[in-house]
Amino acid sequence: MDFITAIIAGLLQGIFEWLPISSQGNILGIFTLLGSDPKFALQLAVMLHIGTLFAAIVYFRKEIKEMLTAKDEESKNLLKFILVATIATAITAIPSFLILEEFLGTGIAFVLLLLAILLIITGIIQLMKKKVGDGKFTIKNAILTGLGQGFAVLPGVSRSGTTTAVLLFRGFTPQKAFKISFLMSIPAVLLAEVGYGLIKGFIFNEFAIVALIVAFIIGLISMDLLIKLAKKINFAYFCFLLALIYFIGFVILF
Repeated sequence: MDFITAIIAGLLQGIFEWLPISSQGNILGIFTLLGSDPKFALQLAVMLHIGTLFAAIVYFRKEIKEMLTAKDEESKNLLKFILVATIATAITAIPSFLILEEFLGTGIAFVLLLLAILLIITGIIQLMKKKVGDGKFTIKNAILTGLGQGFAVLPGVSRSGTTTAVLLFRGFTPQKAFKISFLMSIPAVLLAEVGYGLIKGFIFNEFAIVALIVAFIIGLISMDLLIKLAKKINFAYFCFLLALIYFIGFVILF
């Protein structure tokens, strides 16, 4: 990886992270198409979340402070909701990641096929408009949202897209769903980064630092704009388009 690659990776992470499409999946797909080893591309995609993690903490610092101090019932319920959701996330995230690790060893072509399939699933979820739920901070809603977040460890499955879709499905308003989704990402991403780093090791060099700084800055600047944009545009069709591109790549390389 060189400085240009690091800057591009940071830019992609900073923009894609806030959209209901998979930042990790698209970085993995793009760098795999460019000839990077799939396992290195996955390690890079995971590492880049540190940059946008700090961007989320800075952006939502007021909400985080209110939640941690828990001065009112709403803040207490939100804190409990996120804690339960984080535990539920581990139930699906750990086995999903282990399956992914095995799949990456099968070659670039099949990685692209997996990404295409997962993007199609994400697109279908985006198209779902039906609501079944009360839109409250219940244990049931927390578990369902957490389980959905865990599956998003698979590249191609959007964490924000999946959790927002589940929250909307359970009756939360779009504004509340986006807020909860991004607050949920902070403990989940933090634990995932620490766990992955301890097991697989961290990418830590001058290029990684550049990528993280770019991801943080772009993520912070673009967050408000992209969250508003995500409310107005149906990203299901973008998921389908990317799935088609990755499927073509699979056919060419198979």
